[in-house]
Amino acid sequence: MPPEPRKTIVIQEDVSPNLERIRVLTWNILCDKFATTAQYGYTPTGALNWDYRKKRILQELREREADILCLQEIATDVFRDYFSPELAQDGYKGVHWPRPKAKTMSEKEAQSVDGCAVFYKANKWILLDKQLIDYANIAINRPDMKNQHDIFNRVMPKDNIGLVCFLESRATGARVIVANTHLAWEPSLADVKLVQTAILMENITKLAEKYARWPPLKDKKMIQVPLSEGEQREELPEPAPSQEYRNNTDIPLLVCGDYNSTTDSSVYELLSMGRVEPGNNDFGDHQYGSFTRDGVEHPFSMRSAYVHLNGTPDELTFTNYVPGFAEVIDYIWYSTNTLEVVELLGPPDREHLKRVPGFPNYHFPADHIQIMAEFVIKARKDKKAIVEADFGGSNKDYKEHSGGSAGTSGGGGGNGSGMSSGNGEKKDG
Repeated sequence: MPPEPRKTIVIQEDVSPNLERIRVLTWNILCDKFATTAQYGYTPTGALNWDYRKKRILQELREREADILCLQEIATDVFRDYFSPELAQDGYKGVHWPRPKAKTMSEKEAQSVDGCAVFYKANKWILLDKQLIDYANIAINRPDMKNQHDIFNRVMPKDNIGLVCFLESRATGARVIVANTHLAWEPSLADVKLVQTAILMENITKLAEKYARWPPLKDKKMIQVPLSEGEQREELPEPAPSQEYRNNTDIPLLVCGDYNSTTDSSVYELLSMGRVEPGNNDFGDHQYGSFTRDGVEHPFSMRSAYVHLNGTPDELTFTNYVPGFAEVIDYIWYSTNTLEVVELLGPPDREHLKRVPGFPNYHFPADHIQIMAEFVIKARKDKKAIVEADFGGSNKDYKEHSGGSAGTSGGGGGNGSGMSSGNGEKKDG
């Protein structure tokens, strides 16, 4: 019996039609080379077959109609030969980076290396910049970490990455930073996941400083969406001028991905609270330069989109579902001063879960489920000089309100639980 379709849950009903919406989806699609019968013995062979799974994955992506897709475990040849041409038919353009080990392989072998991809609706968004965040390479080149044994022994062997895209809305000129990452999976590497997240947020902070000074686009009409054969050009709305931003926290920010970290981890604490102290349990006795000496912090006020369902009947209790492990480890983080959640994709059919030992199966083509959130970009409140009545008062500048707390639960210290032995990512170690 097939599961009931996942519901859309409305978080805010009275949303101004003048505010721009962004629908974002993130999904670890389970790379074919990890989808072995040894790892997923409970999955019917036909449901594990890549030709079957890739079609189901594509079908689901098309059904969701998100503006931005963040995918993890997508191999280079799969990105190039399947998803890029297929999703181009739906108006998407994509950015992809494989994990760095691809550089050390033959061209043929490198094609099967997985990585991260971001697809965006090209009729709505213009790509202004894209950047790879290679965690191991960045760590080894930091002056404060060059001679640290733990960098060589623990961080260097893990070739996880993040990627950052800087996009501009054709219609409104609003700009948004979208990051996508896939962290180390091992539960024993809680310190490495924290270092990876710290490097990700450090680089997003620097890039956002650069993006706040990014010049406006002169003529967005000249940046055309490529046409398929026989396709006629769609008339796009008159583009608005590029919006300007005062500082790095002023630009709407979305940080998506598979973090392999539960809500009681230091990774979650850093992202939601903005800081992790130097004595955090997940660091243990390991030494990571200024991170372990001074702690780790970032300037953004961020929240996981799905905290809005916590404590409700629709609460999302897992994103990875395998025998012995069912936890939330995938997230869509957003900057609360610039974005508001208006809709979320609800959890899978709970009755169906009682009938299956884990994913994937014929109805769920990966061991992770996709999560999706729709946001509105908050109205800008620029500085205004308010002239008061003439009783000796002076003009006052009213700064933009930060608009939301830096998170909900964080979990001090964290136990570093990331993945259990049942996870499909184990194979690549």
